[in-house]
Amino acid sequence: MSTCAISADYQAGHEIPTSFAHYGPHCPNEDALQLVGDVKGKRVLEIGCGGGQCSIAFAKRGAIATGIDLSDKQIEHARRLAKRDGVWVTFMRGSIEDLSAIGDESQDVVFSAYALQYLERWGRCFAEVRRALAPGGLFVFSLDHPFWACLAEKTLEVVRSYHDPASETWDWPYGDEGAEPFEAFRRKAGEMFRSLRDAGLEVLAILEPEPIECGSGQDWGEYYSPERQRMVPATIIWKARKPIGSRSTRKSAGRGGGVR
Repeated sequence: MSTCAISADYQAGHEIPTSFAHYGPHCPNEDALQLVGDVKGKRVLEIGCGGGQCSIAFAKRGAIATGIDLSDKQIEHARRLAKRDGVWVTFMRGSIEDLSAIGDESQDVVFSAYALQYLERWGRCFAEVRRALAPGGLFVFSLDHPFWACLAEKTLEVVRSYHDPASETWDWPYGDEGAEPFEAFRRKAGEMFRSLRDAGLEVLAILEPEPIECGSGQDWGEYYSPERQRMVPATIIWKARKPIGSRSTRKSAGRGGGVR
């Protein structure tokens, strides 16, 4: 979630917990999946952090956590939550295509949950992720499964070709009368894999979880019904790594003054 207008309404309506890092609707959380693993003393960067709940969950487990989001309102909300929960997280506003505030090879983990489908150009973002990761560092992220939009919400019939590259647009309602336009970009699984490979990252795991009844973090609404997810996975999770022994070749504008 990156727009300012809907931030307060979205956060109030969903009440996302800070007790664990989530991956998506009715999806096992990080405590169950252990894709990131033990973060005590590790530097964890969450890109597209929204209200900061996952960053705070990592901080509670001993991580040196940083969260970046495009929305001022989301960052303000994240800072309030961190203060409420008594943990320190560095939250900053910024585009996840430009991580110049983050030092080269300064992060052990880069994490993202349900944010990258709103990003049209993955190439620059993934190149920045690779630069920010220390050799051997992990990039773990989740987003809508590319099959998800192919199945109708109520009839469960196939209504869209998996090969259709067109983006999805809709108005996200908030408050009594407000609505914000949103656009999600569609990529097939093979395209996602190539984007990671082209950025110089090694894919370690691809998960397509079956739905669980509780423990995924919030009320995800009828659109993500467990019934539909039993037919088609709602979420795809990628775990990739910056190869051990590789070095970042491009120096960021923020090197020397960035978060470390």
